[in-house]
Amino acid sequence: MTLEEVKKIKNKSIAYLLPLVANKNSKLADFKDDEHFPKCNFINVFRYCEEFPELDTHLFVLYKYSPNPIFDDFLNKFKKTANFHSIVDNDKYIVMVIFEFPTDSLKTLKHFDNGEYSKFRLEDKKKILDFYSVTSNDKFGPAGVLYKKEWRRLEIEKKIDMKLPEDAELSSIADIEQETYFNKYKTQDESEDIIR
Repeated sequence: MTLEEVKKIKNKSIAYLLPLVANKNSKLADFKDDEHFPKCNFINVFRYCEEFPELDTHLFVLYKYSPNPIFDDFLNKFKKTANFHSIVDNDKYIVMVIFEFPTDSLKTLKHFDNGEYSKFRLEDKKKILDFYSVTSNDKFGPAGVLYKKEWRRLEIEKKIDMKLPEDAELSSIADIEQETYFNKYKTQDESEDIIR
């Protein structure tokens, strides 16, 4: 599988879980952009990793490797975050930054696994919205799901052409296949470009 194909895997980890392992006041741009390395080679985020099944309370953030020393500086800033676990050279092209979920967010993690987004801890909901620089009043997908907003309910009902029960969650349960980084995703193709 190419890096572009791994990048295109749509999952819920980036929306709901990445903010929970980030430092307080961190933003999405801290993971995707940097003043010295603006294309920091962000690939994707996964809830699980086939290679490390024992790390089931961790998050796996993938970056495309670069031999540029500035890329090392970019990665090293993650070592200073409270939830940092390790950095793994996953293959010749991918660097995996592993974060551990904070203990106080483990119930939220269980709710994520069960598709119970509206049951996330209030502090975790706020952290998710702060990470994306939005409020619960903004018409932003995760806000509508976390706070069961009427506009989100109407969007879904229109899409599926039926009325939802009042207690329904407003997003589907995360697909474990899409939330897992599988060994088969490791790049075997020698033609992948390494950004310098």
